[in-house]
Amino acid sequence: MLMASSGCMPFVSYVVTVYNKAMVLPFVTAGLGAQEDDFEREFIFVDDGSTDGSADRLRELTAGWANVTIVSQTNAGPARAFNAGIKLARGDFIKPVDGDDLLFPWATARLLEAIETTGYAVACAPQSATYDPASSVADVMASLRRQPGTVVRWDDALRRCLRRAQTNPSAWLARSETVRASGGCDERVFIQDYSIELRLAALGPFAKSSEPLFLSPEVATERLSANQGQTLHDMNFALANFIADRPDLPRDLARLAFTRAAARAWAWARRHGGNGPAWREFRLNCGARLRLLAPSAANVRATCAAFTRTNSIRLGDGTRTDPG
Repeated sequence: MLMASSGCMPFVSYVVTVYNKAMVLPFVTAGLGAQEDDFEREFIFVDDGSTDGSADRLRELTAGWANVTIVSQTNAGPARAFNAGIKLARGDFIKPVDGDDLLFPWATARLLEAIETTGYAVACAPQSATYDPASSVADVMASLRRQPGTVVRWDDALRRCLRRAQTNPSAWLARSETVRASGGCDERVFIQDYSIELRLAALGPFAKSSEPLFLSPEVATERLSANQGQTLHDMNFALANFIADRPDLPRDLARLAFTRAAARAWAWARRHGGNGPAWREFRLNCGARLRLLAPSAANVRATCAAFTRTNSIRLGDGTRTDPG
């Protein structure tokens, strides 16, 4: 069993962000309540201004649990909600969970084991399979099966993450001191996933388990990941801010980030057209690939226009852009 730095049993803080998830919360709490192994735990739920009674549903589902905190805030987006949860966390480790994902009962133990065997501060698992929200919770839990897995060392975690997103919140666990040192989520960006992944990767390597450790619901229109324009915008916006915040970032890594962002924008512009000519994205893509344009934060930020021309995009400060 992994021991905390104090020599005591590890203490895991689960931070769960929730927005209008009342229907699937029984799956979320079933997974949390089934976590195996001996470690201290607390459960922090941040309700981000739900209008479907999610907070009340959480109180019903966690009645009788020890160490539960449920807080509600005015809707401000998942990045701000997750940061609010981090501030409340008391554990040695922070385990994020999206408000509609179901952790396998052995998920936390596997991730703690990955940290123990590598000595790294962050452990993650592959992207998930799905469950049918119309199924019974008992049937879904009974269908879960352990899979043989290995742990590999991602000493090049930042390069991997700059190339493409590697995790979502339910996929990783990290030492609390590392999460806090990262600064948490970039609150300028609405969706939290990629900005905190980049910030964690900038601090050191990841331990990667080959075994999937959670399920997500089959895609529904209310799930943020279903809004591809918002998701891709936020990935590029997070990259631009990441480069701006790190003037000492090696140029080859900044170049990689710019090339990937420009390729995403050009692919989107070709598929979706929009209210402006795609030559802007073509120019950015060629400039990035041929090294004619600098891999600057400004040039990466310019790739975001492909998505704001076609989609209404919500920003981290609560404002929303209109297409055009």
